[in-house]
Amino acid sequence: MKNRFIVICCLIIVSVTFIYLYFAVTSPEGRNCLSSSIIDLSEEPVQQVNSDAYIPQIVSNSTKYTLIPVAEYRIAGMVVSKKKYYRGFMNELSPFDFALIWGKAPEYLPYLKFDQIVRFCLFKYKSDAPIDIQYLNEHFSNNHLIPANKNLKRAMGTVKKKDVVQLEGYLVNVLGQDKKNHFSSWNTSINRTDEGNGACEIIYVTRLRINNREYF
Repeated sequence: MKNRFIVICCLIIVSVTFIYLYFAVTSPEGRNCLSSSIIDLSEEPVQQVNSDAYIPQIVSNSTKYTLIPVAEYRIAGMVVSKKKYYRGFMNELSPFDFALIWGKAPEYLPYLKFDQIVRFCLFKYKSDAPIDIQYLNEHFSNNHLIPANKNLKRAMGTVKKKDVVQLEGYLVNVLGQDKKNHFSSWNTSINRTDEGNGACEIIYVTRLRINNREYF
């Protein structure tokens, strides 16, 4: 009788664990899985026009956001700075900025210092540092991230400096309309060589990979 009771308890534990994992991984709020491949930092960002893309309107705190897809987008890079925004323009829609470098740019890390403030990311270096500034500018970007679901938003919150990530989704322009019918706009960069105001990418993220784990 005792052995039978132990077996029944074990079956209950296994069943509950299976049900929990099933719903945790297949929830409509998002899923995640392990990947056996390595993120390739030598890959240049991939940008492709998709005229059929559509993103549903997002409503948050009485503000309506219309996201206009500009292109499908994928970028892989090392996180050199991360910033979470609690206030200001578009903070509800885009709570995180990730500053990324890729290609050979991670070799410059011993000579660089990054700082994110007011949706900008700046870097500093000593004048005699062995850095190809043009190459660095072309392999460095600050990305305003719009998570497609709560699972992706939670995953973004776990990212740490020097994590290797891959972001997939769409470059988007954003039109906001508040309850007083005040309009605001936010436009994405569409190339990797621009600098200054307007040079950041705005990405509606549908898939995020952090090292060897994928979230979608």
